[in-house]
Parts: sequence; C-alpha cells; structure tokens
Amino acid sequence: MALRKYRGTDVQMLLALGQIADHGVEHVEVLSARRPQWKNPYFPNLKATITAALSKNVGVDPLAQVKEATASVDSTLEAAHRGLMNLKVEIEVGFTKNPTHMDALLTLLGLKQLKAKNSKQSTYIDTMLTLKKNLTPTVKAELVEAGSNPDAIDALLLQAMQLVAANEKQEGLKTNRKGTNSVNVDELNAIYEEVISVCKLVDTYFVGNDTLLEKFNFVKALKDQGYVPPVKKKTPPKTDNK
Repeated sequence: MALRKYRGTDVQMLLALGQIADHGVEHVEVLSARRPQWKNPYFPNLKATITAALSKNVGVDPLAQVKEATASVDSTLEAAHRGLMNLKVEIEVGFTKNPTHMDALLTLLGLKQLKAKNSKQSTYIDTMLTLKKNLTPTVKAELVEAGSNPDAIDALLLQAMQLVAANEKQEGLKTNRKGTNSVNVDELNAIYEEVISVCKLVDTYFVGNDTLLEKFNFVKALKDQGYVPPVKKKTPPKTDNK
C-alpha cells in the first residue's frame, strides 16, 4: 500500500482541504485574476472531489456528520456563553468587597480566563470541565447566598455536560479512521498534492497579504480539524566525560 504524504487522519486531512477549497470559492475573483486556471468552476469542482473522497474512502458522509456535530457544539456554546458570563459578573458583583475571595472563586470555577467575546471553543470546553468539577453544593450555596439564581446554575451545569459530550462527538468524527484498510491512498495523496500546489502558488503570488495567506495555510486548516502536532523529543546535551 502507498504511504500517506500528509499528516493527520484521513478525515482531518480531507476536512482541511475542503476548508481551503471553500476559501478558494470565496476569493475566486482575486485568485483567478492572478491565475486564470482557477476561474469557476475550478474551486467548486475541487470541493466536490474532496466531498466525494470523504464519502467513498472514509465512510457514510462524514462531512455531514461533522457539520451536524459542529452545529450542536455551536448552539450549546451560544447558550453556555451567556450563562458563564452572567455567573462571572455575579461573582464580581457579589464579592466585590472581598476581592481576594472573588478572585479565588473565579479561578476555582475556570471563569477568570473567560473573555466577554471571541473565546476559543477549547477555552469554553476547559471552563465547562472546571466548572463541572469544582462547582460543589457548598460553592453553589455560597453563590446563591451572594445573589445567583440556583436554577441558572443548574442549567449551566447541564450545559457543561451537553457541551463536553457534543465536543467529544465532534472530535471523534474528525479523528475517525473507519475504513482505513480500504482507503485509496493514491487518490487521497493526489487530492492532497493538488490542494497543496494551490497553497504554494497562493503563498508565492500574494506575499504580504497575511489575511489571504492564512486561509491557504494547510497546517492551520489541519489544526482547525483537531490535529495536534507530535511533540518533538529534545535531545539531551552531550556531556564531556573527560
């Protein structure tokens, strides 16, 4: 069997390529002005090829399953964000006269790192896991005494469990290796090489346009699908045995 030329799982790689193809569709005018070969329907056809490869080589329409799982995560995140911010402000107000204890509670519940806007999904997951672990009945009673709504706290704990479960399902689909033995590696390598060629040309044509270059960065797109690069082992320094 041929060796894979790409990092990550087959699903992660194809989802990353699909993301890049979507950016090609989005920026087709500026791209095709520099390279006429990229005029429509180049990028829509490329995306169709990637989607077909997902269905053929990986399983039953994993792209649709990932989108469904992502929608579930997004909807839970939207509801959880408001609840988390409400609780954070309630603690800041309720314990304003005791800033040391206020800071301790925010840290204990994972709320200190949470921003009002633009927090990453991973930050929400970490916060929810911390909240689920540390919001004990004793802490809850203290928050309620300071003015928090006990029903809102219970709803937030439920959302924490829902979000963690939805995130695990989403990441599980992205890292799914179903059908590995029957994968047409040559076909996947060919699709990968075509998209990587696009990325290389964009990187050459549009030097200085960091916003556009970021959209055609394969490693970034791969990380967006849950890929975690392996940690490089540090070689211990040689010692002089003299």
